[in-house]
Amino acid sequence: MRLSAFVGPIRALVAAAGAILLLSSGAAAQQVGGGVKAGVALSDIPNIDPLLSQVVYDIGSVGTSYRTGFAAGGFLMLRWKSGVAIQPEFLYTQKGVKATVSEVTGVVHVKTDFIDVPVLARYTFGKGVRGYVFGGPSFDFRVSAKIKATVLGSSEEEDISSSVKSFEFALVVGGGVEFGPILVEGRWSEGLTNIDAENEGQSLKTRTFLFLGGFRF
Repeated sequence: MRLSAFVGPIRALVAAAGAILLLSSGAAAQQVGGGVKAGVALSDIPNIDPLLSQVVYDIGSVGTSYRTGFAAGGFLMLRWKSGVAIQPEFLYTQKGVKATVSEVTGVVHVKTDFIDVPVLARYTFGKGVRGYVFGGPSFDFRVSAKIKATVLGSSEEEDISSSVKSFEFALVVGGGVEFGPILVEGRWSEGLTNIDAENEGQSLKTRTFLFLGGFRF
């Protein structure tokens, strides 16, 4: 993993943090906080079936399902007393897809790991146990991309980073509950840009469901 892969997302998060601090210094009604979160990521690349079928056309047909991975990172939060907040985040998210090949005992994992930098608008409501909803754009930076095939007990893995674009723009929506400083949430992230670097007409986009728990301070 090259350190240069982290330069873009780190700059984005620092810029967002700087904007929050500048805004908060001008209004006493605002509060700046943050926290950490981690959990499970269920990801898919809905339009990848035809491409994988071409690869294994002489072996059998392909069926896809969600890849189960993890997501972890931190967030900053600029809160107003009205319950409205702006929340930039920095999440390492495992994306991709799992494919099974019929007629043989074969499984193919497409593993595309990203640093996601969502910038979310959030609204919190209730007292005691509080609920919240959020949504906004996400700027996602590819860290690595690999394909691993396991057929009849034998496995082989190949780096495909050159075939996956280094940036993805996505839309994030979700909601959760807070118990004091503890939070539990679910979200859906839909990629809006093609991540296929070799075929612009293929239009491969990610789709990820995340179930996260965290601690706010």
